Amino acid sequence: MYPKAGQEEDLSLMGERGLPEGSVDAELVLGQLRGWLAGAVKVHHHMFAKNVVPPPSFVHLAAWCAVSLFMPNGVTGEDAAHTLSAEPASARTLARLAGYDRHRAGGLFTFGGTATNLYAINVGLAKAQPGHSEEGVEPGVAVVGSWPAHYSQKSACAWLGIGTRNYIAAASLPDQTTDLESMEAACREVMARGHRLACIIGAGGTTSNMAVDDFAGIAVMRDRLAAEYELDYTPHVHADTVIGWAYFCFLDYDLQRNPLGFTPPVVAKLTRLVERLRTVRHADSFGTDFHKTGFSPYTSSMIVMRDGRDFSRLRRDAGVMAPLFHDKDAYNPGTFTLETSRSAATMVATWLTLQALGKHGMRQLLGHALETAEALRGHIGALAGQDAKVINDLSYGPDVFVRCYPPNDPAAQSENFDDTDSVRRVNRYTSDLFAWLSHQDLPDGEQIAVSRTSAAFYTSSGEPVVALRVYSLNPYFSASHARELVVRLLEGKRRFDATLSDPGVYEGAR
Repeated sequence: MYPKAGQEEDLSLMGERGLPEGSVDAELVLGQLRGWLAGAVKVHHHMFAKNVVPPPSFVHLAAWCAVSLFMPNGVTGEDAAHTLSAEPASARTLARLAGYDRHRAGGLFTFGGTATNLYAINVGLAKAQPGHSEEGVEPGVAVVGSWPAHYSQKSACAWLGIGTRNYIAAASLPDQTTDLESMEAACREVMARGHRLACIIGAGGTTSNMAVDDFAGIAVMRDRLAAEYELDYTPHVHADTVIGWAYFCFLDYDLQRNPLGFTPPVVAKLTRLVERLRTVRHADSFGTDFHKTGFSPYTSSMIVMRDGRDFSRLRRDAGVMAPLFHDKDAYNPGTFTLETSRSAATMVATWLTLQALGKHGMRQLLGHALETAEALRGHIGALAGQDAKVINDLSYGPDVFVRCYPPNDPAAQSENFDDTDSVRRVNRYTSDLFAWLSHQDLPDGEQIAVSRTSAAFYTSSGEPVVALRVYSLNPYFSASHARELVVRLLEGKRRFDATLSDPGVYEGAR
């Protein structure tokens, strides 16, 4: 089930089905697994619309179980044998989708989106301060990101010894893309002090709103500043696309002809996404979480470098590694990976899942998620009245943020997000409602599963805006289910409101 040597060029998602013709054994296995997949996905409850949690592909689960029987450790070619070839094959697939030169690019499977940021920043460190792994990190080395970025970027700075105080967040625009003028000012601040800028991280599909930055603009800004400040290195640009990467499959989709028949609002969203995702090819690296928008189980992530040779910057001293890696001719990624234990079963299972779904399958699944999100928005607008409103109209993706209001609250008419007291009052109510809903023991026919976000976005004064989050990646979640979910949510809210002896209690949060 793994790619044969010399066959990798056929494994990118070129066709509608994925696998090259003539792969008889693989096609047989995939045919069986596709059948199992249909039944397995139905287990995922229709009303489950919580965070970025897809139903895992049974293709992945079955392949992982089969390969795991042989316990292949994906750090050495000796231990993992040919299963390890699924790693460069997957990297070439992703590189081609993103617009990289797949023969020049390289990629590594790792333990999550946090690790993809960790690898990118560490490569940036190696560029800015080549001896850092032996000498330690110089004071003042910095990383520039954006305000809505995932906290894992700061965590990576902490683990690498850069320090969270040296992570500088640029301001964001209302749609959560990064304000490039603010990003340039942050970069200048670092360089003007004579400090080293290891990495610039742009948004490649934020957890909220699926915002994607202009990486062509970021790369041009980086090159201009490097020349202006006469740097002896080039700061690394990383695209944090752990959610947005899946939409690479639309880069060559004909949005005008629209053969899959997506509705105009979805085509509009995809058009904006594609326009920005095309610029990721200008970044030096990008990250993917297959367990988010790749319909794979935890944990399956990959960091992809535009120039695969950048991984050699992380290579350990050969003398230290010699007792373990004695086959000099084998592919031994353990000489530069953080991990010394990596399951090659994840690599094979992910590669096989990509081939099973192909571009066509990914387009259908992601397009369906966008369509049902539009249905959710419509039903909330039609049914919720003054009880709740959708507050992320600028979203690029399928996430729907629902702001809930106390009975007869003035903010329900038209909330002023510049009014901090009002924001805090509604934050408290929405949080209390979510806590109450989460502890109700209801029959299956009345259950829903949604999330709460502590910051759907930040106000102009920096105040977080709390909201319920509805996010369905379930292919069995339909427009009628969307209406049913909204009805159940509103019924739960009314039951919660009935428990309030004094609805004016939320006045105390003013």
